[in-house]
Amino acid sequence: MKLLLISPPFGEKGQKSKGLPIAPPVLEYLTGLTNMVRPEIEVQLVDANKENFDPDTADADLIGFTVLTPQAPWVYRTADRLRAAGKQVLLGGIHVSALPDEARQHADAIVVGEVEEFWGDLLDDARKRQLKPVYHGGFPELKGLPRPVTNLWNTNYVYGYFQTSRGCPHRCTFCSVHQFFGGKVRVRPIDEVVAEVASSKRRLFWGIDDNVWGVNMNYTIELYREMGKTLRGKSWFGSGDLVSVDHPRSEELLTNARKAGLTAVLVGWESNNLGSLEEYKAVNKQARQRRDAIKKIRDHGIEVMLFMMIGGRQDRPEDYEGILKLCDELKVSAHPVMTTPFPGTELYDIYKPYLVPGLDWDFFDGNNAVFESDVPGMSRVFREDSIVKLRAELFTIPRILSRIPQISWKGFPMSHITSWMIQYPQGRAFKQFARERELMKAKGLL
Repeated sequence: MKLLLISPPFGEKGQKSKGLPIAPPVLEYLTGLTNMVRPEIEVQLVDANKENFDPDTADADLIGFTVLTPQAPWVYRTADRLRAAGKQVLLGGIHVSALPDEARQHADAIVVGEVEEFWGDLLDDARKRQLKPVYHGGFPELKGLPRPVTNLWNTNYVYGYFQTSRGCPHRCTFCSVHQFFGGKVRVRPIDEVVAEVASSKRRLFWGIDDNVWGVNMNYTIELYREMGKTLRGKSWFGSGDLVSVDHPRSEELLTNARKAGLTAVLVGWESNNLGSLEEYKAVNKQARQRRDAIKKIRDHGIEVMLFMMIGGRQDRPEDYEGILKLCDELKVSAHPVMTTPFPGTELYDIYKPYLVPGLDWDFFDGNNAVFESDVPGMSRVFREDSIVKLRAELFTIPRILSRIPQISWKGFPMSHITSWMIQYPQGRAFKQFARERELMKAKGLL
């Protein structure tokens, strides 16, 4: 039996882009799981961001897609063509779990939740061409997970990845993690995490946990202590909250994190607008003194980037300039995204009355304004133009160079190199996006 797993393109309207420098985690992991439960199955991987995928020449007994919301239209179109040609199609991922009835219209079977408890049975059903319409997964324990398979790609990646936990204790309205992966955080055995990273041929990693240190302080400190003892010459970055920096053991946490190879962290600042923070239910993720927390992380040799949302129904025009001013004052970078109410989140239910009619899911990509605002001056065009301008201004080379020396020399050289590796490509991509948007406007396409 042949299994083909596809990572869909991120580009708007399904246009192939250069993709991310990170190997698609779900597909590498599913390959490892397949090898564990049904080793006789032949697996092929395709990253449709980096290579062309022609549905008419696909040769597999089962073709699976993992689907995020902005990828859904491309996936549905492609899946429909494959099914018309008699191919079995399987859909899974966050969007499918959020809207299973929609996804079922385009697949022979869908996966809702996590797959470990039934993956072998699903593959057996596919072999017999007797797939069930829906496979429901629970919240399995994370002991004995398979290692990702990294050698099946036709393309190259700068970063690998590793996972230490699933679930999130926070209840942010814009996020679906606690709903689909559980509010009780599950953790992997420390020895299994360390052995997996140590055995990988890759040197740079993305820690794909939704929070690299806010889930279980004792576990995380011990994990980083063991990583620091075992791993040599390997570096990684991840995402974290700020409130953990207030913890009594935060000095120990940050010291061990840096020794474990953490070079940069994307922290959830979320918003400068208190009304938005409250709407997002993200106030409890913030440190008592957020600015001091940023300095504390950097003083341990770890670079910081702020994750921020802008353009929400509480935001105002001056908030865009406020982000740039904040970053200049702290000499820190930010990753601003358009506030986007994804299906399956509480924010989607709050914003549903204000959604723009007729927009397909590929507009829900963090670049487009998909809802109306009652705040004067916050039209859709203004919000979209303003975030493009903000991103371009945030990542000028002089600004990038002013930030890197703010990282303590405890992190030299990898934290400083990582800072450049993260910021410079983003600046280049954002400038290109701005040029393309201006060209589209000139042609009357926007």
